[in-house]
Amino acid sequence: MSKKIGEETTRSSVNNAENAAADRPLILAAVDGDKNAYGRLVLRYQKRLFRFILMMLGKKDMTEDVVQEAFVRGYTALGSFDTDKSFYPWVATIARNLALNLIKKEEREKPASEYSEYDDIAASVPDHSVNPLNRIINRENNRRFIQAVNSLPPPYRSVFVLRMFEKKSYDEIAKELDISPGTVDSRLYRARQKLVDMLKDYL
Repeated sequence: MSKKIGEETTRSSVNNAENAAADRPLILAAVDGDKNAYGRLVLRYQKRLFRFILMMLGKKDMTEDVVQEAFVRGYTALGSFDTDKSFYPWVATIARNLALNLIKKEEREKPASEYSEYDDIAASVPDHSVNPLNRIINRENNRRFIQAVNSLPPPYRSVFVLRMFEKKSYDEIAKELDISPGTVDSRLYRARQKLVDMLKDYL
């Protein structure tokens, strides 16, 4: 397992370096005022960013607004961008933060009791659903899997996406969502259970 993780980390680093090299000329041109260059960056990454944010929000209209706003903010802040790094993770962070703000707003507007029954699940409960789910967890382009993630209640969906796709720690997720690490654990547990139930004929 550790060997596989190491290989994936190395491959990710190589891909990021290659992307950074490909992005750099466009970013430098955009900083100099070439809007067409920035437009090419948008075209390069907008579908990928849309898929990622859609899995967080589950609503196409909200996702479109967030992605558009993220690229606009990226353009205005481009002068501070480190051109030795890949553009996508940077703009994805902007979009993710915008999405998280919407998710937290949505949670505040719902009754506290709506999800509390699942937040009380003990964090130490073993999650036997993890192994079958891991078979498709990296298939970001799998339509059925994306639909299943989108159908999760917002509190479970946000925790799941941050943990499984952003590789955030429990403490990092807790800080971003203003919840306890124990609540992160229980919501992640419940999200996995729901996904396994929805995808049981596919696993």
